[in-house]
Amino acid sequence: MVILTQAKFSVYGADTQSIYTGAAARNTNSVKAEPLNLKEDFVDLLVIHRERGIMMAAIIPQTEDDPLAVQVELKKAAAYLKQARDVVRRSVLGDLVTQPALHQAIVLPDTTRRCLEEVLLNMSDLQELQEGLSVDPGRNVSQVCLCEDDMADQTRLDAWWRASLERNEGGDPAMDTATYTQLVARFSIPLTTVELFLSRQPRLQLWTQGHLVHAVGMEHGRPMTCIALFPQQFQVLEEPPDDDDVDVRILWGPTGTSKSIVLIIKGFFLLRKGCATVFVLQTSDDGAAAAYLVGHQVRETAGQGAGSVQLVNMAGVGEKDWSGQYQWTEEGKKKVQAWVEELCQHAQTHGRVHILADEAECDVIAEIYRALKQRHVRFTLWAAGVKLRVPADMERYVRKLTQPLRSPPAVVREVEQADDMKDGTVPAYTRPPVSAPCDGPPVLTVDHYADYYSDRQGHEGVFPWRCARCGELVADMLRDLRVGCDDNAPHGQGGLTYSDVFVLGDMLCDTDTPDDDPDSPAPFIRGLESRGVPTRKVAHNDTAAVRQLAEMTSGPTQRAAGRGRDEAVTVANQNTVWGLERHVVVYLDSGFGADSTGRLRSMSRSTAQVIWVKGVRK
Repeated sequence: MVILTQAKFSVYGADTQSIYTGAAARNTNSVKAEPLNLKEDFVDLLVIHRERGIMMAAIIPQTEDDPLAVQVELKKAAAYLKQARDVVRRSVLGDLVTQPALHQAIVLPDTTRRCLEEVLLNMSDLQELQEGLSVDPGRNVSQVCLCEDDMADQTRLDAWWRASLERNEGGDPAMDTATYTQLVARFSIPLTTVELFLSRQPRLQLWTQGHLVHAVGMEHGRPMTCIALFPQQFQVLEEPPDDDDVDVRILWGPTGTSKSIVLIIKGFFLLRKGCATVFVLQTSDDGAAAAYLVGHQVRETAGQGAGSVQLVNMAGVGEKDWSGQYQWTEEGKKKVQAWVEELCQHAQTHGRVHILADEAECDVIAEIYRALKQRHVRFTLWAAGVKLRVPADMERYVRKLTQPLRSPPAVVREVEQADDMKDGTVPAYTRPPVSAPCDGPPVLTVDHYADYYSDRQGHEGVFPWRCARCGELVADMLRDLRVGCDDNAPHGQGGLTYSDVFVLGDMLCDTDTPDDDPDSPAPFIRGLESRGVPTRKVAHNDTAAVRQLAEMTSGPTQRAAGRGRDEAVTVANQNTVWGLERHVVVYLDSGFGADSTGRLRSMSRSTAQVIWVKGVRK
């Protein structure tokens, strides 16, 4: 079947001789334009089904269960559908010898079925509705109305579909293959551009390795406004809460599985449904970038006129000890309890509290959850994380997201070698329902030879970040990838810029010189700069820089906005960029190989190419 939204009758009902060309233009049976005289020149939803005919549906705007408003909008929709049905039969289907069945339905996305039934029960005359919806007097009008609570129940959704479109058992005899093909073609003109949604990209002609990296990065690191999710993510979003008063979800999974995207979509839905404020919670110092990213994206996606987004910093209320147990500071719980009191006051004013938390500490989330529930506050609490110790009373809220969306298979295989994934601390990746368009560029390596090697080949220091030679070799690799070069790529494939690159390690932005001069760059960074690679160091405690970094990571459009004023490779400690991503990630290990943190927090930031500066040990 083919589904169209806001299909314009004036376009499809126009004189086809002015639309078709060649032999089609000489067709003597072409449909002639007729005055439409419609108040609105489109139908909200039009379905052309291969076997069942055509369905037109009107979508009723927000009514918020107001019976009077619902009644008024029902009458308007029925009258409009009746008029639109006549127009379609004359102007769109008029040249067909046998016209396919034409069905009508109404969609009420903000009205419950209880409210609809109450309205229909109190209406003295249903004839107008029955005529507009082509419903026989003996049938219930509500059967062809889709309400808010029906959309979350597959059984109800199926019942509406059957009542609306499958009224003739065995299908519509007038809708044969030729008629269906003709109608689909008719509703495809006079457009000159057709957008096809494919499970994978078509083949591309790529001239250089850099163009390959850029193309793969654009496939896996799409802007968040057009990222393609898998059914696993949609199931989490569409699943109704267990309790109307408490909507809690804990999203758990390895890095790059769209947990942040799901939180952003949830926040967008909340604001669009009229909530006053969405609180975005930061629960650790390492989660700052992720919190800024979620808050910025929710605010930008919802647009002006929606509610507000408020960032709340709960970092420092506790920390994990050597065993992984969370230890509260003396003032930590008091700070959380004080904020809970503010949330209770917010709930008294606005009816409900809405909280999102990315890269969350489960102990902080659990404390807030229990406090709000104890005070009988209605709340929404969605949190996400990679390494989570979920308490027993919240295990029922856990939903695993394990299908990789950010990185190509070549990068995923490296990340999977993390010990935390092998021992189950972090869930393992699962195969996505659609195969990746390509394996992705292989991981590139630079071997760092430590001081105790007799032939160090120009390397120095025990650790890669202490080595200028490693920086020079990485700069040469970036030049080979054409990073920062103004190449004209084929078929609109752009080149890589310095803003597409992360350089990540453990000590890059700390006190990183032998004389402890914080203003002097690490030798590795000096090596990059000596080869003409501009760098921008983002310190872990530089709040403004981390926020700017998060807001630039939303996609190529946002990154492009920052290129004119500061085009440079971003250098940061790996715990500074949780939740962010770039096409190319240069990872400096500790000199002893890649540990779990390096794989999960550095390599996984890449949407295309990983360059691993590897310490070689005897």
